[in-house]
Amino acid sequence: MKLSEAIKDAQKRLEEAGVPEADFDARALASHVLEIPLTQLAMHHARLLTGDELAAYETLVCCRSKREPLQYLVGSTEFYGREFLCDPRALIPRVDTEPVIDVALEIIEEHDIRRIADIGTGTGIIALTLAAEVEEAEVLATDVSSEALALAAENAEQLGLTDRVQFAAGRWLDPLHEAGWAETVEMVVSNPPYIREEEWDTLMPEIAEHEPREALLDTEPDGLGGYRAIVAQCTGLPALRAVFFEVGEGQATETAELMREVLGAREIIIRKDLGKIDRVVAAVLGVGDA
Repeated sequence: MKLSEAIKDAQKRLEEAGVPEADFDARALASHVLEIPLTQLAMHHARLLTGDELAAYETLVCCRSKREPLQYLVGSTEFYGREFLCDPRALIPRVDTEPVIDVALEIIEEHDIRRIADIGTGTGIIALTLAAEVEEAEVLATDVSSEALALAAENAEQLGLTDRVQFAAGRWLDPLHEAGWAETVEMVVSNPPYIREEEWDTLMPEIAEHEPREALLDTEPDGLGGYRAIVAQCTGLPALRAVFFEVGEGQATETAELMREVLGAREIIIRKDLGKIDRVVAAVLGVGDA
């Protein structure tokens, strides 16, 4: 079978399974199996697939038709211009998180921040991206999941950042104290679980059935439990100058008010994602400023 025919057949099957962007996914899976860059795939449409290639492609298309995430099937995804390993040990990195990086970099430069803690690091995208973008930064990446930390450490090694990023297991800010960071950390950033129980059944199968539930679902009815826990612990960090969160739709105002009340924030920044949803809430505390 020619590659073009295999892709056309795969696209049809994925569409019938309700997979969004079936055309892209069919091509992305073919690109992965054949180890051909996606941008060059069209040049190989007349290629005859071997039996092994066709079998490997068939396996992945079958998995995708069952709504297994594309990123898990190919084992990686791009975030902020870098390739990150990605598998069911942690949430899939999403473009919605990139505004967190944008705002953090602005504040890091403005306030000369160098000690950063990423709480609930998952694949490590926030911690590792900030370390890669700010050469003088030292970052502590924490997660309650040892499996997620292992994946983040693999990404650190792949990106050559093991010398400036440390990893520590534990809930919320507890690892900062255990790792000796509590007295010196200047910025805390986090994308904690914020999905409410009542929203769970509305999620796409790729999310609800395959991504780690504990990294998505908050224990509080309003989805703000993680923010409250982190903000409360931030009051015990004497050198802290900024706190950043990714938030769910409709959560920005309450999160900002929480940070004002508990942290006495000097400035609150709210930034939208590409979908025009308020996605980032940042509090600048001013500790140590002139």
